[in-house]
Amino acid sequence: MSKQALNSIPTILNKISQQLENFETNNRSEGDIAILWDVENVNPGNDASFIEGFKEYLSQYGRVIVAQAFADWTRKPVAHIASLLSEHHFELIHVPAAKKNSADMSLITYGIELALKYPNITTFVLVTGDSDFRSLVKSLRRNGKKIIIVCDVNTARPDFLILADNFKDFRTLRPGGITANESEEVVEEEQPSSLEKATTELSKEATVGTQDIVIEQRNNAYSLLTEAIIQMKKEGLKPGMGLVKIRLQMLNPDFNEKELGFKNWNSFINAAQEAEVIHVTGKGARLILDIVKPAIEKTDQDKAFEMLLAMLKKCDGQGKAKYHNLSIIAGELYKQKKFLKLKEKLGFRKFKDFIQAAEVRKLVETEVEGLTHSVKRSTK
Repeated sequence: MSKQALNSIPTILNKISQQLENFETNNRSEGDIAILWDVENVNPGNDASFIEGFKEYLSQYGRVIVAQAFADWTRKPVAHIASLLSEHHFELIHVPAAKKNSADMSLITYGIELALKYPNITTFVLVTGDSDFRSLVKSLRRNGKKIIIVCDVNTARPDFLILADNFKDFRTLRPGGITANESEEVVEEEQPSSLEKATTELSKEATVGTQDIVIEQRNNAYSLLTEAIIQMKKEGLKPGMGLVKIRLQMLNPDFNEKELGFKNWNSFINAAQEAEVIHVTGKGARLILDIVKPAIEKTDQDKAFEMLLAMLKKCDGQGKAKYHNLSIIAGELYKQKKFLKLKEKLGFRKFKDFIQAAEVRKLVETEVEGLTHSVKRSTK
């Protein structure tokens, strides 16, 4: 089997996954949407691009008929976003900052009222990572509503996100940040193709000699699993089966156990236990995950982040950390074959997904102006 054929396997798997996602999107029944936004908790500033990306993301679920934003609009940190939200037809609901519990109760009350008054609303979008809204989410789910949470994964809790049908870090919804190579890939994906063709190509090329590639990709996934468990234990959270998957997706939104050849999440966990990466204790819904032993050697993820930080430091010169255009940093790193191999093995589809993973770990900071994304070494 040729080396070129081996290298093409991850690309084919990604195409299959994306085609399945497109199929689900195109066949999803549309309904009416209500947005409840806790601006104090998720504040993108005056970034109009986020609003546009947010609206585009929600268009796949139906039409927005209610959009409400809750905050103390007299406070400077949120005052500058008020006019932007008004332009996009959000109803601004004022809640004094001194009354935190009152703000939570206002959003909860409005949410319950909307569910009862407008049964045509099928999807509720909560823009918050505040776990105080668990009761609202549970109540809406009991009434058959779909729940989508848009949050800041740096502050959100996995035991809150697990209640949602889907969750997104607000940064991933900002448009732009696509490199030239990735733009070419998008054009290629728009060409007529079918899942059957991709599957046939995969079966022809991946019959022999793919074991080493699969092992590398799975080992990287196991390292991510270990990192998720360690983080949760540091935060005093019990790493249950479901919560660990949420935390893992917070660390890498592109993670998909099916792309690694596993039938489901349980199969992935069973394989990790057989590989002596973790062990599982407890019974039924109380299964708890723990690591067998911490990693001693640097993981592929560690190496990729080190290369990113080294490149940012090189671009900074002798000065302090400063922002650099994402496309420029991507272009410099893509010149290094070692980085390209690491990125592919780690499963990141786009460079900005890799940057987001670094930001979640507080290694870098990002900013967006229009469609231009920039990144710098973290100074926090």
